[in-house]
Amino acid sequence: MALALIFFGVVTLVYRQEPHLVPQLILNWWPLVLILLGIEVLLAGYFCREEVPRIKYDFLALIFVFVIGVASLGLYVFNSSGFAARLIQALGAVSFTVDLPEKRVAVPEEVQKIIVQGAGGGWHNLQLRGGKSEGQLVYFGQALVTTSSEAEAKEFAHNAGLFSRQVGDTLFLELRGVPLSHGFGPSARVLVGTLILPAGLEVEVAGAENWVELEVIMEQMEAEWNISNSGSIRVTLDRGINAQIEAYSRAADLLQGNVEWEIKNGAAAPTHELANKPSEQELAVISYSQAEPEIMARATIGEGGPLLRLSSRDAIIINVR
Repeated sequence: MALALIFFGVVTLVYRQEPHLVPQLILNWWPLVLILLGIEVLLAGYFCREEVPRIKYDFLALIFVFVIGVASLGLYVFNSSGFAARLIQALGAVSFTVDLPEKRVAVPEEVQKIIVQGAGGGWHNLQLRGGKSEGQLVYFGQALVTTSSEAEAKEFAHNAGLFSRQVGDTLFLELRGVPLSHGFGPSARVLVGTLILPAGLEVEVAGAENWVELEVIMEQMEAEWNISNSGSIRVTLDRGINAQIEAYSRAADLLQGNVEWEIKNGAAAPTHELANKPSEQELAVISYSQAEPEIMARATIGEGGPLLRLSSRDAIIINVR
């Protein structure tokens, strides 16, 4: 016991300037405690002055040996399962803000419609901009990744972002979060993602069930947009845009902004089924439906024009700037 105490005292003294290394050191070298205890017992018998050395173990000593054995087996299982490494990594983790991979996707001339699967788990804010780019769509964003190093955070973020697949005249877009396991270990969330869509194409946004804040900025609007989101929807329209707004909400006080709402009660929200979807193994695009709201409202922007249909369980805010 004395040798084991001396060993751990020396180790603690040496690593006092780097305490984060001590847990890993204990997990790597704990079998040495058993070896030191065994050596101590052998030395005690060897140097004993009695002609026939006897080492007596009382009841408490037997319990102590049993506890050491069980603890050793527990540490072995704890270390070999990988749980210990993940726990140590979580204790020493630091949060890093990293950029998501920027994607530029050329939109073929035959594409007439874009379907965006709403941001899934781990997203905080998504911004859609319409009418800015011509012939291509652009995506970029930032994520907050909590892990042991900035290089590892960037590696995790590299697997997130925008993924696309064309089926006929429809372009399917999927927004993926940072793929991380649950429990102890690295964690991440997408702080903001921005998707710039070209004008002149019909757009459908299939909202997720995680209350992502969705912001839509329209600089041009030449085709119909359908947006469904469980969280809030904030729309900013450039002055001079002509559009018809149709909004579905749970309550009239959730319809906000500087437009004049014409509110009607008892309207059912539209449900959407994404047809002609690609293989789920290559690109997951899920069908969705919103809970039936109590309120439907309309508004006319300018002289009226393409339809902007919105459905949300939270606030719908429309402002013309």
